[in-house]
Parts: sequence; structure tokens; C-alpha cells
Amino acid sequence: MLETAKETEDLLILVNHIIQVVEVAMDGTSGAIYAIFLNALAHGLRQNAPSSPQLVTPAIWAKALDSSLKALGKYTPAKPGDRTLMDALYPFVETLSKTDEIDKAAAAAQIGAQGTKGMKASLGRTVYVGGEGFQEVPDPGAHGLAELLLGLNDGLKK
Repeated sequence: MLETAKETEDLLILVNHIIQVVEVAMDGTSGAIYAIFLNALAHGLRQNAPSSPQLVTPAIWAKALDSSLKALGKYTPAKPGDRTLMDALYPFVETLSKTDEIDKAAAAAQIGAQGTKGMKASLGRTVYVGGEGFQEVPDPGAHGLAELLLGLNDGLKK
């Protein structure tokens, strides 16, 4: 599926439009995390496909996504198991890198998000917001990201 992706130049235009929306419309920590990740993704795509126009191959995606995770790690200590959106993001990137299949990667993100049910939070809003019932639902950030990735997968099929 990723072999049919647009040329790097077109993809960068799309990613940059998404970055603008995120930076203007998303508040809070999640907005900052998305902005950092997407900016690093755009940089990774430029770096790994320097001669534009060039078809964006699964190998280019994998390298760009991996460098995005590394860049994000400079700004947040969150890792899988902390009950954050990282519980969906890491499995998505790792699965996409291994399989080159976005359906499997989106499914891995869903599994990661659902895995946050019952997990004790060590980072994120759940740590400092009072109340009960957090263990009965997935982390909202992980769930939201997993849904976004499912939507991306559905959009690529059209």
C-alpha cells in the first residue's frame, strides 16, 4: 500500500498543512506532542528522500517515522507503559517499520491503546486529575491517536 504513496514533494505539502492545523488548533500537551512529531516527520521525509520528486517507499516512511520518535524522545520521557498516547504511537511505528503495512500498524495502535485499560498512569493528565474509573477506559490520548491512525488507514484505501 505504501508503495503507491505520493511523491515526497506532495507528501511534504500535505504534512505541512496538517502541522499548521495542529499548531493553531490543538492545545495542551497533546498538541505540542503532535506538532513535534509531525515537524520531525516532515524533516525525516526531507532527509530520507532528498531528491524530489521521489516516490515515498516503505523504507523512507520507516526511517522518517523512526527519526520522529527519536526527536519526540528529546521532549518527553513518555514511553509505552506510561498510559499516554505513546502506547499507541510506538506500536504503530514499530509495526509499520517491520511490515510496511499500514492496516497492521493501525491495528497495532488500537491494541496498544486498548492495553492502557487498567494501567496505572505515570505521566499525563490521569496522574493529577482526581476521580475514579480511569482504569475502566483506555487512555484518551492513546485512544484518540489510534482512531486518527485508523482514519488515516481508511483514507489511504480510497
